[in-house]
Amino acid sequence: MTWPRHFSAMVCYLGGMSSSIARDLRSTPNVITLLRIVLLWVSVLIYFYVATLPGIILAVLAGVTDYLDGYIARKTGQVTKLGEILDQFCDLCFESFVIILATVKGFFPPVLLCLYLFREFWVMTIRRFMAAAQMNIPSSLAGKFKTNLIMWGFLPSFVSLAGLIPPLEPYLGYFGKFAVGCGILASYISAWGYSRAFVAGYAEATSKLE
Repeated sequence: MTWPRHFSAMVCYLGGMSSSIARDLRSTPNVITLLRIVLLWVSVLIYFYVATLPGIILAVLAGVTDYLDGYIARKTGQVTKLGEILDQFCDLCFESFVIILATVKGFFPPVLLCLYLFREFWVMTIRRFMAAAQMNIPSSLAGKFKTNLIMWGFLPSFVSLAGLIPPLEPYLGYFGKFAVGCGILASYISAWGYSRAFVAGYAEATSKLE
């Protein structure tokens, strides 16, 4: 019977894959990225259940690590596919937390949340389709602007929500809304570019999947 050989090969493959993931997880940039996930969750819990200012400070630290892990990865040659996956996951978590929590608190109108989710679902869907055909839709400059505007738009937004600097109100709140609104606009500009790439590569991707 050949099934024992197949089973052994599968175990070796999974073992090798697991060791590869474990090795990548231990790299300094990916440890920093994982730390960002922890900081993000802790900052949310502290902001809403303990004290607003420490929560905002932790969220700022989480945002700073977004640049630190990429810098170290490029500087030390430790760029990995796992790092790219974790970085994208962290960015989406940060953006989503900012918009959802601020919407729940009445700072943003619900339509802004719907616009954000609609765009993310569409881009995620077409990228997954193209990836299945081993084709890539690369990130654009507008997409990077979108991430930074929404991520850092949280600072004036949540400081305003907490009422930490009354003399700057309501202008601080307006600035937070403006920054996140510009982020949403940039997200649709990037989505338009991604959609054009999807349309241009659709026939080729379909032929590969048939």
